[in-house]
Amino acid sequence: MRRKIKLTTLYYQHIVPVVLVLLLAGILSSYFLVRRILQGELDAILERSKSRIESYIRVNNRLPEINTFDDQLVLFRKASSMKDSVFSDTMQYIPEQQKYHISRKLFFTTRLKGEPWEVIVIQPLEGTRHLTILIVQMAIVTISVTLLLFMLIIRRILSKIWKPFYQSLQLIEYFKVDNPSRPVFPDSNIEEFRLMNAHFTKAAENANRDYRNLKEFGENASHELQTPLAIIRSNLDMMAQEPMTERQSQLLSGIYASVRRMTRLQESLLLLTKIDNRQFSAIDDIRVDVVVRDKVQQLQELLHARNLQCRLDLSETSIPANRELVDILLNNLFSNAIRHNVKDGEIHAQLRPNLLCVSNTGAGEALDGSRIFRRFYKNPDQPGNNGLGLSIIKQICDTTAMQVEYEFDAGRHSFTISW
Repeated sequence: MRRKIKLTTLYYQHIVPVVLVLLLAGILSSYFLVRRILQGELDAILERSKSRIESYIRVNNRLPEINTFDDQLVLFRKASSMKDSVFSDTMQYIPEQQKYHISRKLFFTTRLKGEPWEVIVIQPLEGTRHLTILIVQMAIVTISVTLLLFMLIIRRILSKIWKPFYQSLQLIEYFKVDNPSRPVFPDSNIEEFRLMNAHFTKAAENANRDYRNLKEFGENASHELQTPLAIIRSNLDMMAQEPMTERQSQLLSGIYASVRRMTRLQESLLLLTKIDNRQFSAIDDIRVDVVVRDKVQQLQELLHARNLQCRLDLSETSIPANRELVDILLNNLFSNAIRHNVKDGEIHAQLRPNLLCVSNTGAGEALDGSRIFRRFYKNPDQPGNNGLGLSIIKQICDTTAMQVEYEFDAGRHSFTISW
């Protein structure tokens, strides 16, 4: 599974390395450029020293005296011939600092009384190096501050540009198909966002329309099934009073069973429709531990019929909820634990201030957690189930802001309701 990442984060991941590379290139370029410029200035100083030395020799016809307090070092020695001027780098020992410094050297020849003399002028680069480092440090600080301000400004701009996008996503996240009012998306002058909002609006309208059509169909089908089912049951009751063969009795029993399943299906669908329509709106302060004990007492006959042991571990807990929905929820939870249990099995109900867990022993492996709460999902080993019991539990939890989770461990199926 690929790691999720925000678009702005992805933008920074691409732009920051590029900016850092440009920053490094700018710093290095600044260093070498400043060093080249200062070296050129130093060479110009050496050229001026050369001109002064040559001028002094022409005027005075002797070598000039050198000031020992000057950092510039000038050396004279006789030469065999005249040579071209040459600039180069060298190391010069500074007695005052007792260490060597990188220096710039100018070598040239001149004539004194008709004889060639070599002249070496050495100028330390230490001051130039310090100045170069200072300028580069200033460049680093300036570029770093500029980069920081650039990132803050870009972040601010991106946040403002993408604000309508995230507002639209939030509206879509909280959009519900059973809400008759369509979401109002923020206006934007960005063409892509306007197109996205137009598609979102159309999708929301289609979802609302399809939901209304499906809901009306479910309501009408559930209501329309009531009368035919009542007629069928009435006729079956009348037929049961008539004398019939054993074969006819078996067929009648099969019809009765099918009608009972159809009746339960019709009642479950009608209940789901009522939950969707928010017809259970009355809220009471319910003592859950008392209601659980009452529900287990009501189901004692079913428990004894399958020789099931029911252990209760209940803390005193109250929640604000609809009493009828809580009764339906508990009835489905415990009926499911009884129906899908094994003979001589066990049911364990644990109630804490923020959750109710009902677990039961059961044959087989874990159920499909991704599909177990879907409507009409059935366990292949129990085809007689209409597949709506757990979906009713899920629908009640969604309606009342609860959460339901399923777990399977050591042969026990557990359903946990939290609030």
